[in-house]
Amino acid sequence: MTASKPRQRKYDENYDPRPKTVSIGISLITVETDSFIQDDRHVEIPVDDDIVYLTVPREIVFLPCGGASYDIIADLLEQEGYLRKHWKIMSVWTCVSPEEEPF
Repeated sequence: MTASKPRQRKYDENYDPRPKTVSIGISLITVETDSFIQDDRHVEIPVDDDIVYLTVPREIVFLPCGGASYDIIADLLEQEGYLRKHWKIMSVWTCVSPEEEPF
């Protein structure tokens, strides 16, 4: 077995193979809920839901903590016409091209 010393490369801060922007999908539900009784239980469901797709800078989605910044995404959604007083973010996911799908 040959042990070799790792080559010391200079870090090039201008080279980053990852894309600068990321396409994300956002699942929204309305703040307004509808309530009814089913099987003797009180049930509340959102009146409406929607899925929105945005292209955002990579830093918004991949924070050092491993999550996404919902506050910044909510600000971007407000610019698109989805007001915070009417909608809540349920989930955020990154879009994957068919070539990158694991299955």
